[in-house]
Amino acid sequence: MSALAIALVLLSALFHALRSLFTKESDDKQIFLWLYSIFALVFFSPLFFYFLYRVGINNPAAYAWCAGSGFIHFLYWLFLTSAYKEGDLSYVYPIMRSSPALVLMIAVLFLGEQVSVQGVTGILLVAAGVYIIGLKQLSGRQLLAPVKSLTHDRATQFAFLTLVSVASYSIVDKIAVSYVHPVLFAFFHLFCGMCYYTPYIFFTKETARIKKEWRLRPGRIVLSGVIGIAGYALILVAFTIERVSYIVSLRQISVVFAVLMGSYVLKEKYGGIRIAGAVIIFVGGFLISLAE
Repeated sequence: MSALAIALVLLSALFHALRSLFTKESDDKQIFLWLYSIFALVFFSPLFFYFLYRVGINNPAAYAWCAGSGFIHFLYWLFLTSAYKEGDLSYVYPIMRSSPALVLMIAVLFLGEQVSVQGVTGILLVAAGVYIIGLKQLSGRQLLAPVKSLTHDRATQFAFLTLVSVASYSIVDKIAVSYVHPVLFAFFHLFCGMCYYTPYIFFTKETARIKKEWRLRPGRIVLSGVIGIAGYALILVAFTIERVSYIVSLRQISVVFAVLMGSYVLKEKYGGIRIAGAVIIFVGGFLISLAE
């Protein structure tokens, strides 16, 4: 794998983890995400209209897939912000980013795809890593704690709902880009998602809270919008340099970045165990991506 491709993917993964850190630190996470998404749409619109003019959307089915993806992203944003509200970044982020294992399992169970030994190993490692992150210490007394947390811990529940939504939109998005150019899709599915999310914000949030979030963190809101787009652009460039499987697998390093940020920036507990779990998840995701 070329040094340039590695640098691009690592930077993209860092951007994703950093935006998650900013969201976790915000007062109202739903408003924060809404504001930086609006900025991302405005910032990205010139490129969108350029590609719309040059490439266009020729298949009407593309609109349906974009609308469907947008709705799933709307649910994803609700679950994501709730997970960050209820739990530590170093705990919920690795669970939410374990989608490669879930996507592969869905593909095998429902789409009839074959899975290699490497893929099975990756799934088991991701599951083990997620389980380890749910432990507070390595002891027999803690062995069933992650299972019990699914029944009563809201952070765990929202993290797994986020995981399911990520796996869902990953499958939908994979189909959608066969109908529409990826750059057009990147803008259009976000626009569709915001068509669902904006009424939700207006009906559930007071104007004063929206103004307060902007007043407190204008720099982080703008930066989050920019690095979200930049991270996606870096991946697109990396795809032109190196094999897609290598890019996707290395991008899982964002799990490790997020756990390090949670442990050392936010001073969250159980850093050692969660870092170990994050590394195992990364290795599992790496194997899954290379096995596809």
